[in-house]
Amino acid sequence: MGYAIMFQKFSDYLSGFGFATKDTSEEKPKFEYSLDKDKKEQLKDSEEKPKVVALYDKSGGTTYCDLTIEYLETKGFEVIPVTPQEGLSHPAFTGKVNGIYLPGGPNVPVNDHRDPRKKFEGDLTELAQTKDIPLLGICRGQQTVGHFHGLNVTDIPEDANQHELHYEHFDTVFNDTKDPTYNSKVVVGEGSQLYNALHYKLKHKDKGDIEYNVTCLHHQHVEENEANSSLRVTGRGKFDGLVESVEKRTGKYYTLGLQHHPEAVISACSEARREKVNRIKEEALEAQVDVNHFSDPDIAYYTTIQYDKKLREAYTPSKDEKAARAELGFFSKQVKQHYLESAPKREASIVTRDSFPWGF
Repeated sequence: MGYAIMFQKFSDYLSGFGFATKDTSEEKPKFEYSLDKDKKEQLKDSEEKPKVVALYDKSGGTTYCDLTIEYLETKGFEVIPVTPQEGLSHPAFTGKVNGIYLPGGPNVPVNDHRDPRKKFEGDLTELAQTKDIPLLGICRGQQTVGHFHGLNVTDIPEDANQHELHYEHFDTVFNDTKDPTYNSKVVVGEGSQLYNALHYKLKHKDKGDIEYNVTCLHHQHVEENEANSSLRVTGRGKFDGLVESVEKRTGKYYTLGLQHHPEAVISACSEARREKVNRIKEEALEAQVDVNHFSDPDIAYYTTIQYDKKLREAYTPSKDEKAARAELGFFSKQVKQHYLESAPKREASIVTRDSFPWGF
């Protein structure tokens, strides 16, 4: 008798007694690059850091590039800024590169084949594919990835009054968030690795579309082309359907493009959190001063509990911040896995009698 038949018969038997067996037909989307405990310990013990090369163009785009570099450094990476003038001749490329970052910046000069930045972006896009290196492109970075995969990069559609239609829904987003950080909304459908990363981070309860608010700052976009399947479109704008995210598997790893700016969301949320936490702590201190802890211990205790709750709420990230961290986490976790492929393995400790001075 086959195992499947035996299991079904056993399930039927248990159901007769009121026991329900777990339905495994609806498995959760799997994010490939989550790190288990051993890999986290291996990273912690390593003397070196995963290395990320960041295109750094001082003529434009450094503000948000710096925010992403700061985020990546908090993840334990060595981030090496390389200018278009230095290109692939930079010493960083003599060793192993674990990740590549293409930031935002001025509009892509699609018809200027001599532009040094665009040439370097093309070199890095090709390097990520041929060497199977995780790549993250944000804003212009996504556009150049699309450009070098044969997709058109054009200006955002405008109405008769030259208003960019992509930014006509700010009020709708603000009514939802009450936060001016956000000006657009993205929809990511199931089936992509980005979706799996979001599902993993947000603990999404089903396999339906995932929507979240984002910060857009672009004036160009990648045109979707059904005849060109070199890149997979993974996310679109909720209001206009413009391409908001793309991905391509290059081997074990992915090239990831994001039209919006998760680094801006993370930075704004972190700053707002710091201000809110400081304000709550000041209010809590003032409240405790006004309470007599000897004559009114119950009121003092209640005040402490009340402000502890406010602090917990202040430290809890919103869904939109979690989504931004999931997007960058898709890249950063790949970088860590890429690094661990050639990193020294962590040796298991052997327990002997000498480990215990008092003996067994």
